[in-house]
Amino acid sequence: MLPSLLIAGLALAAGALASAADKEVVPMNLHEFDLKDVRLLDGPCKSAVETNRKYILSLNPDSLLFNFRTTAGLPAPGRPYAGWEAPEIEVRGHFVGHYLSACAMLYAALGDEQCKQRGDFMVTEMAKCQAAHGNGYLSAFPESFWDRLEGLERPPWAPFYVIHKIMAGMYDMYRLCGNTQALEVLKGMAGYFERRSDRISDAHWDRILNVEYGGMSEVLHDLYSVTKDPKHLKLAHRFDKAAFLGPLALEHDNLSGLHGNTHIPIVIGAARHYELTGDERYRTAATYFWKQVAEARSYATGGSTEGEAWPEPYKLAGTFAHHNHETCKTYNMLRLTRYLYRWTAEPKYAEFYERAFFNGILGTQQPGTGQLMYYVPMATGYRRLFGTADSAFWCCYGTGVENWAKTAEGIYYYDNDGITVSLFIPSVVEWRQKGVRLEQHTVFPDEPSTKLTIHCERPTEFTVRIRVPLWCTHGYVVKVNGDSVGADAISEGYANLRRVWSDGDTIEAVMPMTLRTMPLPDDANMVAVLYGPIVLAGVLKETLPEKPSQNSGNMHGFAPPVSFDGYFLADPTKPSEWLRPAQGAPLEYETVGQEHSIRFRPFYKVVEEPYGIYWRVVQKGSPQYQEILDREAESKALDARVVDEVLIGNDESERAHGLQGERTASGTYHGKVWRHTDSWFSYSLQTKGRTDLVLLCTYWGGEGGNRRFDILVEDKVIASPSLGRQAPGKFYDVEYPIPPELLQGRDKVTIKFQAKPDNTAGGIFRCALLRPKD
Repeated sequence: MLPSLLIAGLALAAGALASAADKEVVPMNLHEFDLKDVRLLDGPCKSAVETNRKYILSLNPDSLLFNFRTTAGLPAPGRPYAGWEAPEIEVRGHFVGHYLSACAMLYAALGDEQCKQRGDFMVTEMAKCQAAHGNGYLSAFPESFWDRLEGLERPPWAPFYVIHKIMAGMYDMYRLCGNTQALEVLKGMAGYFERRSDRISDAHWDRILNVEYGGMSEVLHDLYSVTKDPKHLKLAHRFDKAAFLGPLALEHDNLSGLHGNTHIPIVIGAARHYELTGDERYRTAATYFWKQVAEARSYATGGSTEGEAWPEPYKLAGTFAHHNHETCKTYNMLRLTRYLYRWTAEPKYAEFYERAFFNGILGTQQPGTGQLMYYVPMATGYRRLFGTADSAFWCCYGTGVENWAKTAEGIYYYDNDGITVSLFIPSVVEWRQKGVRLEQHTVFPDEPSTKLTIHCERPTEFTVRIRVPLWCTHGYVVKVNGDSVGADAISEGYANLRRVWSDGDTIEAVMPMTLRTMPLPDDANMVAVLYGPIVLAGVLKETLPEKPSQNSGNMHGFAPPVSFDGYFLADPTKPSEWLRPAQGAPLEYETVGQEHSIRFRPFYKVVEEPYGIYWRVVQKGSPQYQEILDREAESKALDARVVDEVLIGNDESERAHGLQGERTASGTYHGKVWRHTDSWFSYSLQTKGRTDLVLLCTYWGGEGGNRRFDILVEDKVIASPSLGRQAPGKFYDVEYPIPPELLQGRDKVTIKFQAKPDNTAGGIFRCALLRPKD
């Protein structure tokens, strides 16, 4: 039970501080420049923004508006889009909100009038839909969804999640484009939900908040910062979920098993509440949460979660799959990180931001098409999977078009004293208050350096503060107009350069990068390889006839992975023992002195090929090496006993073994292919005339849900497994003896997996007939 005083205190915060000003009441160590003040120069980021702009403008406004117009009873020309924006999908309309934000951000970032005109048109047409409802309501689904939500009978998928995106889009159109009609639409929506909220008790509201509701808290706090209306702050606070934030305010880790992208926006709302009210409990909750995700549950890429849920802290071994690292979560963690960096200027936040951006965001947009990713697989052997232009619109499409509209965020910050350079991306920033323009020219990370040029109307005294990366362990050099700066200028993670600057002054920073490894917190022999902040992925040889780069609307539709069960013999802390620079290829490495020849290159440059991020590296003669040898010997001995085996998920093998069934499906998990069903499926396996066989089945040791089923041989039950957490984090084998009379006189037998009522049979990862052990 949560401490009642804490929950009560959280509940009183809105009323007690309803007179907060329309700007932050807590002092910021750093302030972000507006998007309009930063322009990207030629490089990968600018190219991605331009590709995103083309994709945004290629979308048909009538198709985007279709569900809004039909819901409002207005004529709806054109046709609706498919995927998550299809008329039958309960989160329809969410992408349209992101679309508004992207149009506004692209206008601010590029000065693109076409994007502004598109956004303005969408606001006008959506305002007509709101007017047709007559009560402030605006959505792509009917008001009956809210009756279902409030009654908690067949609640819709995530209705407030959708509303948040629409409201945030309106706020961005007002904030970045000066569209006052968008602000009026936003206030009308807030009024509608205020009236609905006021009639619901706190106890029942808490139960409603168990249905994902996105960043409602943050956008309503943003609205309050504009209107100063206490009712907006009160409504924002209703979405500050005390049952979740309360433990975090006590620095109690309550994240394991939670759906990641449901909860990061709640914490972002808490961060905004702190900025507007000064309530330190919200700062504690946000800071502690960041630590328990970024430091305790994140991969080298900066992404987190397996199957969209967090594991136990510092327990990542055994979590690798095709559905790790949802890009929505990386997007939201970057947003939270910028809050904390503004408050503190602590370099650790900038370090995480840099690593998560370059490895977890850069590379998730398909070059040329602008199509986007849902998951970033951590399991070895997978490839990137992108959606389609008009039939995906997943949650990560929404955050994705924002990622590539506001890429210039996070590069520069300012305070009363000067400018902070946090990221090394070619760009120009205008510090209008001081009449200063700073240009940054760099090809980082291809070269570990950057050059800054100062332009100012008159000689001006201020500080240029350049982040000294933690990954730069030696050889850092900074020069002003060609002269080296003394070590005394470097402190607390920054090179602090204060002087009277004149137009044309230059600063050069050289920050040598080194090859290093980042192990899993719970397995020192499973390591990712990094060069500076850049994750290097090992590219695997193609073994499949096709390289699917698009996915017709199904973010789970992964092709079978390329198999890799190998390891490297070396010291896991010394990557130079088994990797050497590739000739003529910056940032690329190749294995040396190893059984497996693999090329490593920056992960963000790996687009179509299957890859690996984490690798097992053991020293010869170590206990870990002996474990591998023992496991290989055991596997070899088991393989020698195989009489017949069906390769799960392999079309040719499953056809040859007479696959039959109802409602059966297959997929991949941790590099292995499974099959399961809520009904039944069967194979026919050869006996080779033997009557002394056992059935081998391989299972995942961390199954969840109801997985009880019967195994039948020739329609006779030989076992009734109940899968659960028998071996968390790994696969395990079970051998089932087959009564000889079921094998007598048969060249083949039918193996059937039959689900119990309301259960699932499987997943089955391996199915084989074995002779008995010697």
